[in-house]
Amino acid sequence: MKKLLAAMFLAVAMVAPAFAVMEFDVKAGYIIEPTVTETQPGEIKCTYSQDPSYSIGADLYFFVIDNLGIGVGGSYIFNSEFKGNDWHAWADDVKAGSTNIYATVKPVLAENGMVDRVYLVGQLGMGITEFSSDVDDYNFSENGLYWGAGLGIEKANIIVELLYSVNYWEHNDDAAWNKGWSYTTRRIAVNVGYKFGF
Repeated sequence: MKKLLAAMFLAVAMVAPAFAVMEFDVKAGYIIEPTVTETQPGEIKCTYSQDPSYSIGADLYFFVIDNLGIGVGGSYIFNSEFKGNDWHAWADDVKAGSTNIYATVKPVLAENGMVDRVYLVGQLGMGITEFSSDVDDYNFSENGLYWGAGLGIEKANIIVELLYSVNYWEHNDDAAWNKGWSYTTRRIAVNVGYKFGF
């Protein structure tokens, strides 16, 4: 996976000549209700809900052709607590969040209508999931694949996006009782931000 990510970032750098139009955006998001699916040996699955959360992020796009931007970005998703403490009965104050770094594409579907622009968003990269609880030895961060897909609109440099994203991760501590169990975090976010053009 690391080789794939390196190749994607290299491709972005190579396809961003000096004459490309650049866009930089910053945004804040509201994550409606994250869920975490835990997959145990034997494909036993349990799904848990988290409280709503918030995110901040930024993207840098290069438009080498008018209707397709490619670039890089990142987002930080604030930790939110598992609902009703349903992660495990023996743990209180159980929270999770993530930091994501990705390559991104922005195909423009329409321009100069009721809004200035309607576009799609695609993201692929690496996420670092942060997990914490009141149990001192059960706090950790794990890397894994991240991807996101969504739809956005732009009006007077204000952007609004609806984004579905997924983080994959495993707990790889040799001493952990759940070593090798896999986890999938799914989120739906509404992002609002501002775009700067260069």
